[in-house]
This record gives sequence, C-alpha cells and structure tokens, in this order.
Amino acid sequence: MAEKLNVLKARIKAITGTHKITKTMDMISRSRTAKILSIEQGMRPYTQKLNRIIEELSHTDLDNLHPLLKKKKNIKNITLFVITSTRGLCGSYNTKILDEAMERIRHHHRHGREVELHVLGKKGEAYFEKQKIPIARKYPRIDEESTFDDCAAVVQRFMHDYATDKSSRVEVIYMRYYTRVVHMPKIKSLIPMIPDEEDIEGHKSKKNLEYLIEPDRDSVLKEIVPLAIKTYFYFMIITSFLSENAERSIAMRNATDNAERLLSELKNKANRARQENITNELLDIIGGSEAID
Repeated sequence: MAEKLNVLKARIKAITGTHKITKTMDMISRSRTAKILSIEQGMRPYTQKLNRIIEELSHTDLDNLHPLLKKKKNIKNITLFVITSTRGLCGSYNTKILDEAMERIRHHHRHGREVELHVLGKKGEAYFEKQKIPIARKYPRIDEESTFDDCAAVVQRFMHDYATDKSSRVEVIYMRYYTRVVHMPKIKSLIPMIPDEEDIEGHKSKKNLEYLIEPDRDSVLKEIVPLAIKTYFYFMIITSFLSENAERSIAMRNATDNAERLLSELKNKANRARQENITNELLDIIGGSEAID
C-alpha cells in the first residue's frame, strides 16, 4: 500500500509541473493575443475601406482595369503562399491550414497547373518536406514582430512575377480570425486582387457610390492598387498570427483544466491510500496488543 501511495505522489508531482507550464503558456498566449488583436482591429476598417474603393473603381471602366486587377485567361502557374506556425501546441491550427493547402495543390494539379509553393512557418516547412513537395521559398524572417515594410517586400516580388507572366495567379492560404474561439482557414486571391464581401467596408449595402476622382482614375489606381495588395497581405499575416495565439491559448487552457481535474482525482486517491495505510497500521497495532494479552 505504501508503494501505491509513493506512485500517486510521483504522478501528482509530475502533473503539478505540467500544470504550471500550461498555465504559464496560456497567460503568455493571452497576452500575445491581446497585443496582436489591437493591431488587427486597427487595420480591419482601413483594409475594408481600401478594398471598398478598389471594388468601386474597378467597376467604373472594365475595359481598362489595372493590370493587378485583371484575371489572366490562361492559368498555368500558381504561386501559393501558405501561412503556418513556427511554434507548436496550438491545437488544430496547422492541421486545418495544411489540409486546405494540400487540397488546393491537388485542385490545381487536376487542372494541369504548376504550383510554386511559398511557406511561412517551420511547421509547414517540415510537413511539405515530409510529403516531398518542393518549396520554392521559405520566410524565416517574417514573424509576429514583422512590420508592414517587411511584408510589402514579399508582395513586391509577387507583383513583379505576375506582371512578367512568371505567375498566373498568387494565392494565400491563411487562418482568418473572427472571435476568440472561431478561426477559419481561407484561400485568398492576392493577385489579381479580388476582394471578398466580408473584406469590403459597407459590403451589406447594395448602393454603389460615385467618386469624383482627381487627378484621374488611372493615376489613382496606379497608386492605390499596389498599396491595397500590400496592406491586405500584411492583414492576412496579422490575422494568422492572431489566430495561432488564440488557438494556443485555448489548447493550453484545456490542458490546464484537464491537469486540474486529474490532480483532484489523484489527490483524492492519495488521501484514500493514506487513510488505508493508517487504518492498516492501527489494525496491526491492535492485533499485536491482543496477541500479547
């Protein structure tokens, strides 16, 4: 019985250590989530309004669209940018992203298209290397602390590839943050830029606005379209890191709760084992006394 109690004490000690780690990681993830959420909330209305302007201006003269808004007729080469995490312990975050990426790659291959794969995050790198899928470029320098300019440099290369017909389309697979517990993998056509309804400010309104454009429509689009593409790419990076930390916080909170429940059960078992030891010792003493008498 004493041996059983020692085993329970060892398990309690080990789980107590795990509990401290998961609780600390939950607190860190919550702090990071709050920090990134403030950035995302600041960017969201700006991004939506910028996309609204692009949407309105792109419908004023369909024959003279900006080159980065024009869809190419023959889609042969796809640039696919996949955003995963570098750190683990973030629930099903990477699984959902990578499942979406694999399905997208298979989709393009079925249509006879070549896919040039760009991967952000070590988890994605390791996965595609294991699947023996070549990675054209990795991005170890982009992380939660990266600035708009850091991400804009990546987009600049994509825009050049699209303009020179090296790429027929640039797509991004990322995790979209909606609430603390709701995050969904999304596929976004970055170039040509095709704003989704949820990415456009005032998308619920069916009323089209008429803009007075100065100096002229083409000059405005020439400046605003590259800016909008760079801004949305940065937004996708931010919302992905936000989702990652939110998922990690949820995973660590669940692990902490499980550890607390298990500790409670083990402590109850240890108390019962201790009581049994005491009872047995008392019975031995009583039995010994009776034998002497």
